[in-house]
Amino acid sequence: MDEQVQEPLSDQVFINFRGDELREIFVNHLELQLRNAGINVFIDTKEQKGRRLQYLFTRIKKSKIALAIFSKRYCESKWCLDELVTMNEQMKEKKLVVIPIFYNVRSDDVKRAANPDGEGNLDGEFSLPFKQLKQNHAGEPERVEGWERALRSVTKRIGFSRSNSKYKHDTDFVLDIVKEVNKQLNIPTDNSWSAIGVAFLAITINLIFSFFIAPKYLPDQKFFQTPEWFIGTLAVVLASWFWYKNNQNKAPPPS
Repeated sequence: MDEQVQEPLSDQVFINFRGDELREIFVNHLELQLRNAGINVFIDTKEQKGRRLQYLFTRIKKSKIALAIFSKRYCESKWCLDELVTMNEQMKEKKLVVIPIFYNVRSDDVKRAANPDGEGNLDGEFSLPFKQLKQNHAGEPERVEGWERALRSVTKRIGFSRSNSKYKHDTDFVLDIVKEVNKQLNIPTDNSWSAIGVAFLAITINLIFSFFIAPKYLPDQKFFQTPEWFIGTLAVVLASWFWYKNNQNKAPPPS
């Protein structure tokens, strides 16, 4: 019997990773922190060989953000790379934000592995499995080219590397990832300014200017005490704030 595909919820994050390598040591922790932040997450928990790829592709296309977690054994899985191809296609169409995460693997190693000319260190911990996988699928050149193209494109994005010296523990690493996901989904954090806070600040500044500064330095001081002045300046401040919040969280242009 075909597996029923449930429609994903909005603001979903799709996590692309090598399951038997990272699930227990990293991804479970990341998923927990994302859910604790109120973010809906999809993870392919079964990883059955017979599972329909179309099902996973649908989940990717319904998502707003995809986390591509590159690890040493990532390229042992053709399914991981097939998902990455779909993620890259959605990213190119500006329908998906893809964030690369390098977990215990060097970002340069991943980038060199995708070089179709074979330049660079092809014996690296990431490159060697990819080289072997490409040899196993030599009869599918278009599929292999799609993998290489997706790796090159996604790894150009700004992401997170566990090898960064600022991360002493996985906890700090995960928190930074969750913070970025919140930002991309436009979910306000505890220290975010709300519209009410901005309006209150604008009114306060307006009153100080109108009744204390304008009378001393401006000849037409009565204008700055009219309803038109108060409403107009408040509207401009709020419009500017909404424009800033909207553009702050837009996805960067695809590479």
